[in-house]
Amino acid sequence: MPEFRPPEDVTLPRSSKGPRPHFFDDPAVDQVMTFIFELMTEVAVLHERLDTVERLLDAEGTVTREGIESYRADAAVEAERNAWRNGYFQRVMRMHTRD
Repeated sequence: MPEFRPPEDVTLPRSSKGPRPHFFDDPAVDQVMTFIFELMTEVAVLHERLDTVERLLDAEGTVTREGIESYRADAAVEAERNAWRNGYFQRVMRMHTRD
């Protein structure tokens, strides 16, 4: 998959402007929550990539980097992945949900 490049007439900002949003009285809690969400996102991405590798191995018996990068999940695979992701987020965040 080719690297994304914005059109020449579009300038993307290099850094965020303004103060960071905060949700808790203690800024350390915001930092920890940001850290958790970033790790959750990375784990979800790795899970999806591993799922791609497993599906390619099942279908073709081999896997290449090009095959991984060009793989496009169909609607059924996307539904499975969405269900896993929703369950994963619910499990990790179960202590922060309203009863």
